[in-house]
Amino acid sequence: MFTALTKLNSLNLSRNEIEELPENLFAYQHQLLILDLSHNLLTYLTTHLFDQTPLLWQLNLGGNLLHDTTNLMENLKPLHYLHRLDLSQNELHTIWSTETSVSATPTSLKIFRYRYMSNNLALADGLNYITRLQPENYEGGKLNLTVNNLSGNRLREFSLDWLVASEITCPFEINLEHNFIKNMFALQNFLSTTDDCSREIKMTGNPVECDCKFAWIYSENYRSLFNGLRCVQTSKDLAQLERNEMCPWKPVMCPSTCNCYTQSEFLHIKCKGTQHIEQLPRPEQVGLKSSVLDISDNNFIVLPPNTTFGYDKVSQLNASYNKITNIYLTQLPPNLTVLDLRNNRLKSLDDEFLRTYLNDSTKLEILYLSENSWLCDCTTKQLLYTIRTHRARIPDADSLLCYNKQNVTLLTANLRELCSSPVSAAYYQLVNVIVISVASAIIILLCIIALFYKYKLEVKVWLYGKNILRSCIQECELDKHKKFDAFISYAHQDADFVNHTLLPQLEQCEPPFRVCTHERNWLAGAYIPEQIIESVEQSRRTIIVLSQHFIESDWARMEFRTAHQCSLNEGRARIIMIKYGEISNSELLDRELKAYLDMNTYLDWQDNRFWNKLHYAMPHKLGGENNSDMLEVNGRMYVMGQVEMNRLRDESA
Repeated sequence: MFTALTKLNSLNLSRNEIEELPENLFAYQHQLLILDLSHNLLTYLTTHLFDQTPLLWQLNLGGNLLHDTTNLMENLKPLHYLHRLDLSQNELHTIWSTETSVSATPTSLKIFRYRYMSNNLALADGLNYITRLQPENYEGGKLNLTVNNLSGNRLREFSLDWLVASEITCPFEINLEHNFIKNMFALQNFLSTTDDCSREIKMTGNPVECDCKFAWIYSENYRSLFNGLRCVQTSKDLAQLERNEMCPWKPVMCPSTCNCYTQSEFLHIKCKGTQHIEQLPRPEQVGLKSSVLDISDNNFIVLPPNTTFGYDKVSQLNASYNKITNIYLTQLPPNLTVLDLRNNRLKSLDDEFLRTYLNDSTKLEILYLSENSWLCDCTTKQLLYTIRTHRARIPDADSLLCYNKQNVTLLTANLRELCSSPVSAAYYQLVNVIVISVASAIIILLCIIALFYKYKLEVKVWLYGKNILRSCIQECELDKHKKFDAFISYAHQDADFVNHTLLPQLEQCEPPFRVCTHERNWLAGAYIPEQIIESVEQSRRTIIVLSQHFIESDWARMEFRTAHQCSLNEGRARIIMIKYGEISNSELLDRELKAYLDMNTYLDWQDNRFWNKLHYAMPHKLGGENNSDMLEVNGRMYVMGQVEMNRLRDESA
């Protein structure tokens, strides 16, 4: 129908009964500026309908049955110069597309004029033609006004962020009259204080509720946008409402030095010119669940205690640009997700805070720490470890500078160099105490040994005559120097079975056995292979908890090989094998372990007589106390934690 009309500027197809438009209907209308499709029966727009009409300036789709916002926005993408869009009297429920946020809505005409007017005379003439065709709509040189008419639909909310996403710039006019909008909100501030151009959002005919949730419009003075808007609970115009009329915050709810308002899902509390806070409003008072507290750019030396009324509901805390020197758990809300501590006087962070909010929890999602004077030495190594472990939750981790190390950050500081300082007096004192204790223990031990060897024969004769441990005299002789009755070797995934089932049965039976495990008896910081050898050599038995996790663990398999070699060297059976669970992947079994299983019996955890067999396999003894001693490793004392040793070993590698 329109193939020959290649220079068509304006087309009016309104007030027909059009239900569908062919995809190529406007394939030759490259100069089309005005298109009126209002008052038809359109429920959707055919894909790529406007691909060949790039200069379309005004589009009227009012009075149809359009309801799919995504379909609309996809078709509007090619229209980069669209400044007048009428979607009134349709069935739209939202102005947001599920795929795009109207991101292709046109740029401003001001940019267009400078960029394209001189190069496209046809478009310039066309715009003059529009002025002559519709002079009543373009009085006063307002040809560049962006107009979106969304009145008479079914919209229930409106966000000013839509204007930002749609790239709608000043001047503009948005018509939202006669919808079902009760609330409006804005997460972004798009108004410039230097702009003096015309902006208007028409909202009459909507049941707008002017309460505390709407009080955000006072923070940036958005009221001028909504001329003529009346709230449902008052006959006053919105522009005439004072802040305390809309949201009557009482001093008991909001401190006099703070500005309290609701925005999105949070109660925002912004305080200026204060050094302490006695109480805060609670979000439940305005139907919300959490608060955002901004006390930045003040003179706080310490944060408020977490017993402050309303403080426990704060989920985001901005305490940047203050004079805070320390952070403690008693000063932080329990449900904190965002914490900003930039530009304070922090040198380190409390170990309890690091453990509670970072190491043992994922509740704190974002932590800002830059622009502080961080101390980098051996006393703050826990801070350095934590920063490196949780750097994904610390966006400014790369900017944490060491004030005592030039051009060094908490991420690049060498832990080995930091902890290589001269030994302190306290350390010397500790060494002296250890030496004296060890010397005393050696003297006592030598005395005991001398007495034993002097009366060894009498002791043996007495035991044999009383028929006490006659069959075990030889074993006791061999194992008299061993500190533990058994060393339990297991994979860390089986710790629950060992700690809550196996250990209680061995240590609470009669007589009780002295048991060594790596979790409680190993020295923190000692060399792991050395401790494995010592654990086997200082134990009368080695209990292997054989599971799928065990055969997949390198350390566990090393413990078996050490115990097996010790048994071979002494020519005695010292290994007690306990099969725990199913072995699903037997291909991972070491050749040595597989050969041992083929040639020796083992205890099955599912066996009804498991405990009787285990007690029988243990060393026969008179009894003793439960073991809580630490493993002896060549008489050396280690003061560095195992986690730190692992990290240092990783760094040196």
